[in-house]
Amino acid sequence: MKLKNVLIGVFTFCTLSYGFSQHATSCLYDHAVNLAEQASPGYKDRLYRMLESVAYHNTTRNDEIFKIKVVFHVVYNDDVENIPDEALERQIKALNDAFRRQNADTVNLRPIFWPVAADAGIEFEIDEVKRVKTTASFRPSLLAGLPDEVKQSNKGGSDSKDPDKYMNIWVCKLLPMEIFGLSSPVLGYAYPPDGLSHWPNGSAATGKHLDGVVLDYRAVADDFYPISQIGNIPMLGRTGVHEVGHYLGLRHISGDGGLFGINCEGTDGVDDTPTQGTQSSFDCNHEQNTCGAGNPDDLPDMIENYMDYSAETCQNTFTKGQVAIMRGVIQTLRKGLVENLTNVEFVDLHSKTKVVPNPAGDYFFIQGIDESRANTMVIYDAMGRKVHQQIVNNYDLIETAKFNPGIYTIKINGTDNKKLIITK
Repeated sequence: MKLKNVLIGVFTFCTLSYGFSQHATSCLYDHAVNLAEQASPGYKDRLYRMLESVAYHNTTRNDEIFKIKVVFHVVYNDDVENIPDEALERQIKALNDAFRRQNADTVNLRPIFWPVAADAGIEFEIDEVKRVKTTASFRPSLLAGLPDEVKQSNKGGSDSKDPDKYMNIWVCKLLPMEIFGLSSPVLGYAYPPDGLSHWPNGSAATGKHLDGVVLDYRAVADDFYPISQIGNIPMLGRTGVHEVGHYLGLRHISGDGGLFGINCEGTDGVDDTPTQGTQSSFDCNHEQNTCGAGNPDDLPDMIENYMDYSAETCQNTFTKGQVAIMRGVIQTLRKGLVENLTNVEFVDLHSKTKVVPNPAGDYFFIQGIDESRANTMVIYDAMGRKVHQQIVNNYDLIETAKFNPGIYTIKINGTDNKKLIITK
């Protein structure tokens, strides 16, 4: 959800304020590093040696890729709102590129944030497209709240398809929200799952049938969102990325603080996003450091993060902490989105134990085992059934001839869980 410079009793609006501005882009990061170097000689050298040791992308994963099926509901009044399948396919590509960190502009991430950038390992595919012609209109308001009528056929919208198993995305014309005589365009909104400690109570949808993502059709179909007072705002499908982030449990990186001025007490519940005192103004201001006054070691605001209000042209990254939240949500509060996930146990990504090669062909072995003790390896199939058990040491070859191709869970000493994919 995106909320711009307005105070609302819900946390799910994605709006654009009229305070749009373009700032100079000389890099405050360099200035901050130089100040830190003056205060602590050798700081710069230590920083860059650390950065050089970190891979720019997550190129390998020990955990599985989660695939989420998407149902689009195109609810339209005028024909221009009935966007074509090609536009929906572009939105899915934008989601896949972002959640797999495959978008070309990841190279624009500033080096200071390289260590925290992450591939979420989440992919999306279209299951169904529903089209509903309506005479209803959909406008959020301070009094009536969010226009969830778009999700209900008896109110001129389209009923969700099994929200436990599918991510429903409604595409419609969202009318501007009127606030004290001002008109504030709304790009989209989404509800987080219920039960997350870093979200305020009451943030989730009031019923499962209202769960999902709502996007303005212009944020999906067009290259620009036209606003007469501002001009054409570039749209790259990242409003959808932002809203799906909310759907999977992420808050704005400012923790929705700073609505009435900078407030650095807010939190998004993520350790590796820098403290940010207010949202960006839909720009790409690399000098922005809302909580850095008097603290040269403070990181600049992460305007490259999908969960900021920066322009879509500079958003390109989720962090490892954000990825952990989203994958945790998929494995628990939204586990029905992924087939057979109820039979898959949690994978410890920080364990030193690895399964090599993975995927495996004719054999695999385990490395990183503590050989000061006897180590028991137990293998479970995708249905949770035990199919093999043995004592194992580092680099013991385990032949796969008796296993069918598929996904398996390996347990070492009852606690160290690994995923294994066997292909033949």
